[in-house]
Amino acid sequence: MRPAKRNCENNYSISSIGMDAFNKEVLGESRPVLVLCMHRDSEFQEQTDVVEGVCRTYGEKLKAFLMDEEFIGAFRENFEVKGTPTFMIFIGGAEKGRMLGQTDQKALEDFVSRTLSLDQEGK
Repeated sequence: MRPAKRNCENNYSISSIGMDAFNKEVLGESRPVLVLCMHRDSEFQEQTDVVEGVCRTYGEKLKAFLMDEEFIGAFRENFEVKGTPTFMIFIGGAEKGRMLGQTDQKALEDFVSRTLSLDQEGK
């Protein structure tokens, strides 16, 4: 089953992802993956717009996924997510960074940049 996609500018898309595809699409991906774990509440659209902005900045260097609403409970338990929204970066199947709480595009870009830089230094 393919993840549902939302269209972004520059033909980049953020996909919703469920349990079926998570291992392959996130843990099995070699490039960095930004995952947004968030319930569909009044702040959801604003936070997905922030993620889309980061996608435009990083282009094909970064994949991004939104957790399917049905998968959020299991995901939170498996990854010890304490609240939402939670932004996580996975690289090579391992979690490399996590940010909790609402954010703006600059703060999320700084988080992604810092996490990617730390991962490169650690190699």
